[in-house]
Parts: sequence; structure tokens; C-alpha cells
Amino acid sequence: MNNNTKIIKFHGTEVKNIILQHLVKDNSSQDSKEVINEFNAVNSEQQCETINVQVVAEYVTITFYKKESSNTIIKRELIPTHRVQHIRIEDLE
Repeated sequence: MNNNTKIIKFHGTEVKNIILQHLVKDNSSQDSKEVINEFNAVNSEQQCETINVQVVAEYVTITFYKKESSNTIIKRELIPTHRVQHIRIEDLE
């Protein structure tokens, strides 16, 4: 499992890449500013077989699978949809 062999999916359909921009609070200063954070599936450092991104109800769910066929999940991230600024999906050619 390395970054070159990751399978990336959007709602279960394989795609080339997903880039998600969302707001996060920056607690490094006294003013609690919001900054834009970017998730790029291809460049994700998480070691996994598959990354699946889904928009469900009020959340964008990013699921990292160790082995998708056996539903072995490493972790999930939930991002509230009101924090999402932009989602770009690059389809397979």
C-alpha cells in the first residue's frame, strides 16, 4: 500500500482525485480566525487501500479503508457541509 496504488472513490465510484476545501478554526492566535484547509485524496499521507468520499445529510464523510472488500476501516473524518467551500472531483479518463 503506497500513495501510487490508492483507490479513490466518490460515493463508491472510482475517480482520479478529490480535492475538498473547507473552513477550520485557527487556534494558533488569540483571534479565532477561520482558515481554508485543503484535503487532496491523491496527496493524502494516510496509508490505506481506498479513500471514499460521500456527502450524506449534513456531513461530508471521508472514509479510509485498510481493505475495502472486508470493510476494514482505518478511520473516518466528518466535515459539516456548512464548512465546505468547494469540492473538485477529477474523473477517470
